[in-house]
This record gives sequence, C-alpha cells and structure tokens, in this order.
Amino acid sequence: MLKVGKTKFMTVVLFCGQLLVNLMLIAYRVDFSYTQMSVLAITETVIDIIVLKTICSFPAVSIPNIFAFFSLMFHCGQLIKEGFNIEGTVPLPFEYYGDAMTIQKSFTFFLLSQTVYFIAVGISCGKLQKEKKVNQRQADVSVYGKILVLIGVIPRLYIDILSLVGARANGYEGVYSIYFPQAIQSIAFFFDAGLFFLLYAQTDRRKQKFYLVAVIVYKCIMMSTGARQDKVAFLLVWLYVYFFIINKITVKKLALLVVVCIAGFMFISAIGTIRVNDTVSLSQTLSLLQSGTMNNVIGGALGEFGSAFDTLEVAIKYTPSEIPFGWGKSYVAGLLSIIPLLVNQIPSLAKAVMFVNQLPKHVTFALGGSFLGELFYNFSWFGIIGSSVVGAFITKLHNGIVDDSSCDIFYKAWYSILATAMILFVRGYFTDMMQKLVWTYIAIYIIRMYLAKRETGKDIK
Repeated sequence: MLKVGKTKFMTVVLFCGQLLVNLMLIAYRVDFSYTQMSVLAITETVIDIIVLKTICSFPAVSIPNIFAFFSLMFHCGQLIKEGFNIEGTVPLPFEYYGDAMTIQKSFTFFLLSQTVYFIAVGISCGKLQKEKKVNQRQADVSVYGKILVLIGVIPRLYIDILSLVGARANGYEGVYSIYFPQAIQSIAFFFDAGLFFLLYAQTDRRKQKFYLVAVIVYKCIMMSTGARQDKVAFLLVWLYVYFFIINKITVKKLALLVVVCIAGFMFISAIGTIRVNDTVSLSQTLSLLQSGTMNNVIGGALGEFGSAFDTLEVAIKYTPSEIPFGWGKSYVAGLLSIIPLLVNQIPSLAKAVMFVNQLPKHVTFALGGSFLGELFYNFSWFGIIGSSVVGAFITKLHNGIVDDSSCDIFYKAWYSILATAMILFVRGYFTDMMQKLVWTYIAIYIIRMYLAKRETGKDIK
C-alpha cells in the first residue's frame, strides 16, 4: 500500500508540474503557432500516458487513455493538420469560427483541461471498487443480455432500416434529417447494451468469435449510412473488452487488432469521403476502398474529426457576449431528460440542452458537440475543473472492467456500457446519453428483481 501511495504521489506531482509550466506559458502570454500547438498537445498527451504506464503500471491501452486520445484528435485534429502541413480536405475549418485570440484561448482551455484530466486519472488509477457486490452467475448474466436484446431489437432495426433507406435515397442528408423520438432511441440502446452482457456471459470461444465478427459487420453496415460516431464508440469498447478483458492479449492477437484498427480507420475515412454524395451505401464505400484512389487519408481524417475544436471556439467566442453562461443548466436538463418531453416544457433548460442552438443567426454552422465546449458554456474557465470529474469517473469504469478480484461479470458488462457512452461524450452533449443510460439501468434493475424472485421468491432488499 505504501508503494502504491508513493507512485501515485509521484505521478500527481509530475502532472501538477506540467500544469504549472502550462500556466506559466499562458501567464507570459505566449502566442502559440499551429505547429507549436500541435507539438505541445501531442507531446504532453504522450508523456502523460508514458508516466502512467511507467510509474503507476497503468496500461497504455485503457479506457481513460482512449478517451484522452480521442479528445486530442477531435479537439486538435485540424490544428495538427495545419501545424504539420498535412494535405487533406476540411469540411468545417476552425479558422472560420474564431479569430486568432479565440483560437489561442480555445487551445489553452484544451491544454489545461487535458492536464487536469490526467491528474484525476493518476489519482484514481488502480483504485478498485470497494463496495461489496453480489456475484452474478454466468447464466443469469446471459438472461440480462437476452432480455435486453429482445426488447431493443425492434426499435434498433426500425432506426437502422430507415437510416439505410434514407442514405440510399438522399445520402447522409437523408439520414440526419430523419427524426427518431428520444424514447425510441433509448429503447433501441437496450439492444447494444444486451450485446455486452451476452459477450461477457459466453464461455464458448467459438461463439465469442461469432459475436465479435457479427457485431463488427453489423456496425460497419450501419456506418455506411454516414452516421459513425455511436458505432465507432461502441466498437472501440467492444474490441477492448474482447481482446484485453475476456481474452488475454498475445502478440498474435495484438497484430490482428492492429490490422483491424487500420482497416477500420480506412473504412471510416472512406465513409467520410463518400457521404457528401447524393446517395451513400456500403457498396460505394467498398468500391472506393478497392479503387485505391483515397488521397490524403490522414489529413482528411484530421480535418473532419478535428471539428470538435469548432464547438469549443464558438463556446468561448459567444459566451457570455451573445449566449449567457449556463451555470450547469445543460447538466440539469440532461438529468431531467430521462422523462420524455419534460425539458421542452421548461424554456430556459430547453435552450441549454445544446448550447450551439443559441448561436446568433448570422453564424453558419453544422456543429457536433464537445464536452469541453459544454464545460466552458456552463462554467467559463472554471469548467477546466470539470475535466477532473470526467477523468475520475472514466477511470473508475476502467478499474471496474479490469478488476478480476470479484470476477463479477455483471458489473463488468454495465461499466462497459457506460464506457461507450463516455467515449461518445468527447464529441457529444451530456443530454445525449442520460435517458439511454438511466432507462437501461431501470430495465436491468427490473430484470434483476425478476431473477431474484425466480431464485428465492423474495424481492431484493
């Protein structure tokens, strides 16, 4: 215990030292060039991951590090592209959304938030779950999965089939123009949640491989509509669970995983290329990959994925000059969104759900979310502290997934479900995940009550 305490102390001291250096650079009003921003963002993130690995023995491939990597790519992707003069298209150029001062402030907010995030990870890493949990039998965990999949399969197919039809008819515009009530999306999420329970409950290696491949194929088919974010977040955790939790990683499996990730990156980039067309389909995506005409793949990916920086920019530029600070309203709205249509009845909260909807009419935008942009909108520069909450929470999820002390696969499955939502949160809004997660938890609790009655004939106390 003493050794663990010392290593954590050393880690936090190093991260705090990094934070102090960043604050000194900001205090001296250093104007970073795009190249300096790129080098600083990449170097500090890599160093932080190495520090966690060498001092705390925290695995380099972990849920918190995946989150940090995606935060880097989504918030600094375009900066990296410009800083290193990488060729590629940029659908939403960050320079359109803010002047030089806004860009400097936005990068500063990211840099400090990333450091504070890693401080929280360093404090929380290795801190296993202390609460006593009731181990669920493998067969019971399978029941959770089967019931959740059964409830969610019809809404899931309804959404996915209409998305495929819309993409086939009118391209990506035909997908995002389709309105699906949040309640239907939440119930459809049961299907995805159930898949994790089924994967964890399966002991037959052949069936595990079948689940792995079948789900990857299905999600890739659905990504071919142009809508990728939730599928990518799901598959990241899906692959992590299969290769690092359920199965022990080996050199051969690691090589296979690298190949899968490279192929996946090419596939995702191809979708980004063709989704500007009038029609979008899997056959078009595969044809583009086979043609070998995908130029500037890395630059195009950085240009497209890095648009979360745009959302952070508009938050800093227009709050509070045009948009009043939320002071936590978007998070309250997210909590209340578990009750359908309730938030719409409260105008002040309805406006805060997606703060970009409050932007002045003259601002042309087609922006996704950014957890950093939402933090600034709510709490100004104090929002940097919110990154520590995110870091501590996602590290708790990771600890629960990798903890073999209890072998409680029920909690491993539940934490994996939460992890998919958190990774999507990098590029989303708080309200996006709340109804889905709370409704899923309620469904799981009802199933648990059913299993308890079946086992003992008594309610859970």
